[in-house]
Order: sequence, then C-alpha cells, then structure tokens
Amino acid sequence: MLYQFDLSKPSAATNDQLTNEVSQLNPNISYAETISNNLRTLSTHNADASGVIGGFLYVPDLNRDDACYNISKQYVPTNVTRQSNLPPTDFTLIALAPWISVECTQGYLAAAREDPVRAFIFYQPDNSTSQPPPISSEQWSLRDGGSWKTANNFPAYAVPGSLGARMMYELSRYSGNLTDVPHGHQLSMIPGVDPRDYVRIYTQLDLSQGSSLPNLWEFLLMIIAVLVLMLAVTSGSMHYIQRSRRRALRRRVQTGEVNLEALGIKRLTVPQEIIDNMPLFTYNFGTEELAGTPKDPNTPILHESQDSPENENTTPVAPVNNEATLALTQDHRLVSFSQPTCPICLDDFEAAATLIRELPCGHIFHPDCIDPFLRNNSSLCPMCKKSVLPVGYCPTEITNAMVTRERNMRRLRSRIMVQDDRPDLEEGRRRISNRSLSSAWKRRIFTSSTAVSNEVQLTSAMPNGTVPPLMTNALSAQPPTAESAAQTRQERARQRLEELAAQQPQIEDPDLATRQQQSACYS
Repeated sequence: MLYQFDLSKPSAATNDQLTNEVSQLNPNISYAETISNNLRTLSTHNADASGVIGGFLYVPDLNRDDACYNISKQYVPTNVTRQSNLPPTDFTLIALAPWISVECTQGYLAAAREDPVRAFIFYQPDNSTSQPPPISSEQWSLRDGGSWKTANNFPAYAVPGSLGARMMYELSRYSGNLTDVPHGHQLSMIPGVDPRDYVRIYTQLDLSQGSSLPNLWEFLLMIIAVLVLMLAVTSGSMHYIQRSRRRALRRRVQTGEVNLEALGIKRLTVPQEIIDNMPLFTYNFGTEELAGTPKDPNTPILHESQDSPENENTTPVAPVNNEATLALTQDHRLVSFSQPTCPICLDDFEAAATLIRELPCGHIFHPDCIDPFLRNNSSLCPMCKKSVLPVGYCPTEITNAMVTRERNMRRLRSRIMVQDDRPDLEEGRRRISNRSLSSAWKRRIFTSSTAVSNEVQLTSAMPNGTVPPLMTNALSAQPPTAESAAQTRQERARQRLEELAAQQPQIEDPDLATRQQQSACYS
C-alpha cells in the first residue's frame, strides 16, 4: 500500500506532525498487493507480541567497498528506495533484500541493524512462485549455527522469488518526487496535495491469524466466567433443594409425623391461645353421694352439653351467687382407673370441687400447674411426653439447621434393627388392648358444664350404690383456708416446675449454635 507524505518543511517537522500528515492513497491509482499465503517465517526474535508489524519498505545501504555492492546491482535497481529517500524521522522501517549469498546476506543484516528496522523480508532470486523452503533448509544457512537469528533485534521472513522481485521493482518506481511516481500528475491534481509531496510504499505484516489460541487475559476471563456460572448454578440448586427440604419438614411437622422437641431438635412452648382451647373440667370420681348444693357457692362448676355428650370444648361457668337455682341430675359416670393426684404439685383432686385441665393425651392437671409449664417450659406432656400441640400447627420457623438435624436423626433411627420377637408382639397387643379400653372409658371421670347467659345450671354426680370412693383426701384436723391452701399449692407447683425443667434434657438450639459459630469465626 502507498502512503503520501506532506514534507514541504521536513527540517522543522516532528514525528507527531509527520504522522498527522501521512495519508493512504487509493489503490486504483497506486500500488497495493496482499499476500495471504506463501510467507515463510525465518526468525521470530523480538517479534511484536500483537503479531502485527508495520513500516515503510526500503533497501539497506551496503558499503561501496563491500564485494556484494556490485553483485547486488543485477538484483537491486539503482533508483530503489533507500533510507535517504524517506522522511528524516524515526518512522519504523521494513527492509527488503535478495538472499544472494552468505556474505551478501550478512552485509544486508549488518546494515539493517543500524536503522530502526522492525522486520526483514528476504527472497531467493529464482523467480519461484511457490512457498519458500522451510527454515531447516540449507538455503537459509549462514554457516554460524543459526546464531544470526538471535544476533539481530528483528524477525526475518521470506517470500517467493517472483513476488520479491516484483516488490523490488515497485519499490524503485516510488522513490522520487510526486511527479515522478506512476500517476503522479493525477495525484498532484487532488485537492490538498502539494507537488513537493512524494509517495512511499508502506508494508504491514499480520501474523496474528496464525494462532487461534486466546491470549492470557481472554483465557483468564473465560475461566472466571465458567467458575461464576458454576457457582451460580450450584448456589441456585442448593437453595432450591434446601427450600424443598424445609417445606417437606414443615408438612411433616404439621401432620404430626415429626415432633421437633421429642427428637431433641428444638425446644418448643405452647402459645396461650392454644392452652385456652384445652378443655377444663370439674374433677368428679367415686360413688359417694354428693349434696344437692355445692359446698362453696363461688366454686366454678362445669357441665357437659346434653346435645354433645362427647364434646370437649367446654367453657368455665361464672361463679354462682346465693340466689342461684341449682338443677340436680342423676347423671354420673364411673371409670375403671383413676388419676387422683396432680403430677406437678402432688396435691389430690377433690371430687366435685377441683377444676382440672385435660391434655390431648388424656392426663389431667391443675390449670395453674400445667399452664405455666406448657407456656414457659415445654410442649410435651409431663407424664407421657406426647406433644399437646394440635395437628396442622407448626410452632416455629423451619431452618436449614433443623432440617439437617432431623435428617441425621432419621438416618440414625434407620440403622437400628428391631428383632421380630413373638413374645414382645403379644405383649404389645395386650398393651394396645389395655390402652384402647382406657381411652374408651377415660372421659367418664369428668362432668363438664357450660355457661348460659344469665342462667347457671349445675350438674353433680350422684352415686348409684354404696361403693366406697377410690380416693380420699388426707385433711388435717384444722384444714387451712382456701387462700392459704392455694398459695401453698402454687409455691409447690412453682418448685415442682423448676425441678421438671432441671430434669429435662438439654436441647441445643441449632440456629443459636450456628450463629455462635459464625460469631466465633468472625472474631
């Protein structure tokens, strides 16, 4: 390709100014040629890392006393472009010379080392059109063991002989003034072109297409992009799996398949609204004849609805005043077992006087004994360790730590092998039968009452026979007052609750443990 220079004042021009004054000419009125193949690399020493080498084409000057000066005349025209025909600046250059002999090649290389040469192009003067022989051929040997490749600070390339001769011929045509080059008069008529300007051949070698491997930065970016993609996919999959496992555990807790507190996963308590929905009854056991009126008119009495004998949703009745009319009934219930004592305060229940709360498992307690225990300590029955939470209720937020601990417990239980023992099976059947019989008769221990607005009805159990009661109260000769007895029982209940809380196994909160570990790592 040809470039036009505006060198009307070359002595005062700087390199940046000359760069701004260089422009490429139209290939239609100038010399332009593209070589896409048949280029042979002889040396890559000090080659540009980008693979693109550019500069103005010229022929190095040999000394006149050099033997090759006269030998090269038949291959190099006398009016070929030399360094003296180029701008007096440090523009990069690309040298062109025929590979005539060992001595001539070394002379051209020595002359090029004195100029700002970026590359050297050789050609065999044999008018060949095929690709030059490889570097291992004897034609490229200078009998120095290949040290000439590293002795020169520029790479070397070879083109076919016919192409090199044509480049040398064109180089001789573009070495004079603007009017002396081909199409010089036509070029001088272009607006903005000074007749004192002249045109030179610019050569550009693009060797970056020979390698398809990415550079280091592109390779690192590809690796980082792949790692980020893998991390995103892994994180998304992990969060999706953990979310699915949390939902599955929540469903199992709501259906009653998993008890978080019974498994030692999470300490749970019962909300007050659930405690309030548990049935309250007046304790009534035995067959002794009860008086037609209650002992204390202010004692709240519950009765069971006549429409729904088995309904457990009972409501405490307002205290009965002195003018209340009592309705008596002969309805009474007998049971085959008794729970005469509150397991927390260890006080005996008084028939037709003590208000009790029944848990879903069937065990009964004083309300002021069991309510604080369920509200502050545990959601399990103190007697049978069965959860009192209703089915379909999940008391806490399910976390990944709970899911992990529950999976570990499930895997541990799956490893336990149970022997199929026939005596144990028979004993299990007997226990199941007794439990079913107890469940069928357990509600006969209670009489419940419901409050009707502005009307109070009381129900008292009446004995059928003369069977003595199964439980009697151990009372002192001078029984304490109701207020002092209640206060004493509350103190005993509080002390008993503390003992039960101390006896409960320590359950480490998995969420709290995870936060403590993270705080320890950060500190």
